[in-house]
Amino acid sequence: MMRLLLLIALIGVVLGIRYWLRQLTPAQRQQLWRSSALWGGGGLLVLAIMSGHLNPLFAALPALALALARLEKALHLLPLLQQVWQSTRSHSSVAPAQSQMTDMEARSILGVAIDADVATIRAAHRRLMQRIHPDRGGSDYLAAQINAAKRHLLKE
Repeated sequence: MMRLLLLIALIGVVLGIRYWLRQLTPAQRQQLWRSSALWGGGGLLVLAIMSGHLNPLFAALPALALALARLEKALHLLPLLQQVWQSTRSHSSVAPAQSQMTDMEARSILGVAIDADVATIRAAHRRLMQRIHPDRGGSDYLAAQINAAKRHLLKE
């Protein structure tokens, strides 16, 4: 019987809080959630310190640092992925072997300067193919564009 009364009281409290939250403006609600999150997080931290359960948090810090380092490396690939996305959307129906490529297009695809020598062109081709090869989950279209750019610049 006591449990039933406690359950009814809990339901009443939850409904009362819900009614009270609906009466607040959005700015007041946002401020309430922020302060609740701040005080709740601080309370959990104090509770973890007092109960001795803070060690797993400190043990997770190196894993978090490693994850952030890998995320930083992945963020460097975003411009390349954006270029791939734009090139596949704009050239999805045209095969690279069928279209004529200019010297400037080939150099921009490989990322080499106008005065680049054969070794620089081959190194740029190798570096890009290691990143974007279809066997590694890359794009078939982009790999074909890179190969066509190398062939065009080296006159192969």
